[in-house]
Amino acid sequence: MNIFYFMIGSILGSFLVVCAKRIPIQEHFLISRSHCDHCQRNLSFWEMIPIVSSIVLKFRCRTCHQPIPVSYCLFEILYGCLFVFCLQQSGVKEISLSLIWLTMAVLLSLTDLFYWTVEPKLFYPFAGGLWLINFSFGFHFYWQSLLLICFIIILFSIYLRGKMGMGDLLLLLAWAPWLTPNELAWLLLLASFSALMVFLIYRLIKKECTKLPFVPFLSMALFFVHFF
Repeated sequence: MNIFYFMIGSILGSFLVVCAKRIPIQEHFLISRSHCDHCQRNLSFWEMIPIVSSIVLKFRCRTCHQPIPVSYCLFEILYGCLFVFCLQQSGVKEISLSLIWLTMAVLLSLTDLFYWTVEPKLFYPFAGGLWLINFSFGFHFYWQSLLLICFIIILFSIYLRGKMGMGDLLLLLAWAPWLTPNELAWLLLLASFSALMVFLIYRLIKKECTKLPFVPFLSMALFFVHFF
């Protein structure tokens, strides 16, 4: 059964990649066919099978032979695993919460990786859905966490403007009330530490790195601190 859930999750993961690629640049993600980013050729059905097609094609377009990003396949695998994880939660409200929260995290991580942005067309609907589910199922609202993140936003706005994107801060504002103060502190610590380690590794291998997309680190920290 878990294999079946993983397959469904990988298909959804492939769709999420399409959404993250197209929505920020105003492309249709439902009615227009999938195509090669390089030669623009419409893909046939067998070229769109999650994970399998990328491996069979050796991560290259069948026509122009330009590389297909390995990250697409990795995110299909990642979301497949997350989908299985969500469906293994103990009840309907826990399944609903984990699905919308982790899907939001994955989608916004992708837009941050692709375009350095927390896409508003994705952020606001998911943030609204997250709050609606939390209120509907009676999850605890932590005012202390909300006040803490508001204080952090004020500090960044005054003293560290430009060091952290406002999209990242808005994301934390949407998540914070549903995390205990302890969870929020650990999330910020783990995300910052892991981002710093990646930054140092880039510099050590002499690759130019002036900034990093921070949402993927926040999402990873969210999973380990709150769900795992």
